[in-house]
Amino acid sequence: MTEKVQTESGIAGLLLAAGGGRRLGGRPKALLPYRGRPLVEHAVRVLREGGCAPVYVVLGAAAEEVWERARLPGAVLVDNPGWPAGMGTSLRAGLAALEEAGQRGG
Repeated sequence: MTEKVQTESGIAGLLLAAGGGRRLGGRPKALLPYRGRPLVEHAVRVLREGGCAPVYVVLGAAAEEVWERARLPGAVLVDNPGWPAGMGTSLRAGLAALEEAGQRGG
């Protein structure tokens, strides 16, 4: 899932990647391999290619493993310790990070 916020210099991307993958047997989708790399890498690349900069990635389940395995240079990583409570907590964490960084809706 992505959410875009208009910024003064362009468009910021917000990628919600904190889920625990309950429907996948507890394997976070962010780490699923696709063409040899974690899915989260591909999602960040697509946002960048679409003109989003910066790209904020909200992580929760397996956050440390995502940080270790995924190549996300230039991405702003946002930790969401409240991820088990649902996607809304990830959206709030991401929007708070955008607000803190001075990003604003257009």
